[in-house]
Parts: sequence; C-alpha cells; structure tokens
Amino acid sequence: MIEMIISLVILAVLGTTAGYGLTGGVLAFSDNSDVLQTLGKLRYASERMAREVREIRRDTVNPISFDITTMTATTLSFTRGNGTVVTLTANPPLLTLAYDVPVGTWTLTDEINSMQFAYFQNDGSTTATNNADVAFIEFNLELSRAGKLYPQRTRVALRNRQ
Repeated sequence: MIEMIISLVILAVLGTTAGYGLTGGVLAFSDNSDVLQTLGKLRYASERMAREVREIRRDTVNPISFDITTMTATTLSFTRGNGTVVTLTANPPLLTLAYDVPVGTWTLTDEINSMQFAYFQNDGSTTATNNADVAFIEFNLELSRAGKLYPQRTRVALRNRQ
C-alpha cells in the first residue's frame, strides 16, 4: 500500500511538471503567433503604401510639381498616373486606403498606434512645404498589440523627377 501511494505521488509530481512545461510551450506559441500576425500587418501596410506613393503623377498643369492635393501628417491624397485619386488616412486604430475609381475605402491595418507622413525636398532633410518641393515622402508607422509597439519607417523617392 505504501509503495502504491509513493508511486502515485511521484506520478503526480511528474504530471504537474509536464503540465507546466506544456502550458509554457502553448503560451509561447500563442504569443509568437500574435506577434507574427502584427508584423505581417505592418509589412503589408508599409509595402502597400509605398507602392501607392510611387505612383504619384506629375501635375498636368504645372509639370515641376506632383499631383498631390492633401499633404498633412495623417492624410495624403494624390492622383496616380492612371487618373485615380488615392487617399491614405491614419485614424487610429485604422489605416485606410481610398480610391475614387472604383469607389471604396479599404482597411490596410486595424492595429495602428500612430502614423505620420513627412515630406522632404531633394536634399532629403529639408521639409517640403508644397507639392512643387516634394521629392521624398516618409511615413512612420507604429502598430501595437498587447501593450507592445512595432515601429517601421519607410521613405519613398517620388518617380519622374525632372
């Protein structure tokens, strides 16, 4: 009888230890899965915004400037080469992309903590004040999940500079 009780105690200790080990592994997997999902959203949003910004066309009336209608810290609105008006807007927790043709607004990410556009002249450091001065557009995007921040900065050189 004593041997059976000792065996049961040993099995209980081993089972409890194994349970903690398995629980820790499952929690680590879950945490890593969440982080990878957030990083995927960050990468997708950054790449999509960079691709759209590269398509800004030159102004048809004033060819020394680009066809940018809104240049604020949280909104960038411009016309692409095919005539489509594109608007990128940061309104935490959403970052949205809107087109006039086809009409619609799509969410690039739903975990945004902060996002700011910055506009620079040809030297890369002087702030551009209007669409004739812009040579680079930079956006600082920061996503958050479970209290952790995931930042990324992307700078895009506008095409078709003269």
